Amino acid sequence: MALIVKKFGGTSLATPALIIHSAKNAAKDIRKGHQVVIIVSAMGRTTNDLISKAEQISDSTKGREMDMLLTAGERTSMALFSMALNSMNIKAQSFTGSQVGIITSSDHTKARILKIKGERLLDALKEGVTPVVAGFQGVSEEKEVTTLGRGGSDTTASAVAAYLQANICEIYTDVEGVYAADPRIVTNARLIKSISYDEMLLMSYSGSKVMHPRSVEIARRFNIPISVRSSFSEGDGTMITNNKNIEENEVTGICSRDNLAMLNLKAPKGNVVELLRQMSENGTGIDFFINKGFDNISVIVEQEKLNNMLSMTENFCESISINNDIAVITIIGAGITEEKDILKKILTVIKKYDEDIFSLSTNKLSISIVTKKPYVQKIISEASKQFKLEQND
Repeated sequence: MALIVKKFGGTSLATPALIIHSAKNAAKDIRKGHQVVIIVSAMGRTTNDLISKAEQISDSTKGREMDMLLTAGERTSMALFSMALNSMNIKAQSFTGSQVGIITSSDHTKARILKIKGERLLDALKEGVTPVVAGFQGVSEEKEVTTLGRGGSDTTASAVAAYLQANICEIYTDVEGVYAADPRIVTNARLIKSISYDEMLLMSYSGSKVMHPRSVEIARRFNIPISVRSSFSEGDGTMITNNKNIEENEVTGICSRDNLAMLNLKAPKGNVVELLRQMSENGTGIDFFINKGFDNISVIVEQEKLNNMLSMTENFCESISINNDIAVITIIGAGITEEKDILKKILTVIKKYDEDIFSLSTNKLSISIVTKKPYVQKIISEASKQFKLEQND
């Protein structure tokens, strides 16, 4: 019999009826004799609603009290899910992150998991009890409640699966699995049946919102297979493993991010090096660094980090200009740059937007294009046709 970790997202738990539906999903495997550990997110939009309430009361929504507030969402879900299983004559018990010993760093609202003690998890499984664990949360070594940041329940699921050496980690969501392109742009985008950890990691960082990158990183490190599937259908979904993508398409998927800005910086000789050193020391995340000469560079950053970047760069630069209308499109596939036809097709697609293509960079797994936001939908649609990322009729 297998040990299965099942994580249910907020859309799968949005109402009491959906909690019962998800509990029935878990009950099927439990009745087959499998050991099952449940990880739950907050119900529906609970987290957003709690953040909104906090913002109406205080400008300070990053510290200890925010974590205390936000963990209430998952605690509600875990208790209700446990009640649902118990009503089906399946012994279940709910646990907070701290109760199962998820030890984290002390960074409130963005903590990282350091270790899992897990004695109560193991005891419950030995006693034939199904643990229902609140995702997204843990406790610091200073005994303060912490949260793991957006997508943190995925991270909890992978970490618990790794600790238990589970046979599989199943992620239940409101989509059929991972698509080769954003279905909001390519309405008949192809469902990816199998994808490698490395490719999935790149897709997560590049704009695919199905899986959180930290969750994929943990699964890759401990070689835990992940199955991403819908709570509302019986499809097989997408399997994420260590295996290379065995599908015929050389291009696995295409993603985009459009919450970006480009800073064009002109700095006196020597100041660029100092500027980059400052960025490194401050942990400023830069998506792209475009070198236009030793004293003339452009950096791509998230919009929310723009003000911080401006305050950091103003003392080093002679001039600064900003383009707020920036997006990065990433085309992903194992060995993608080894196929000459792939790059040729990409160049054909973007040729008509040549004046607004600011950068084209490659590595073994991806080709990234920095362009203006209005061109994202057109480029992705055309590239999807070129690389057959749509469903077959």
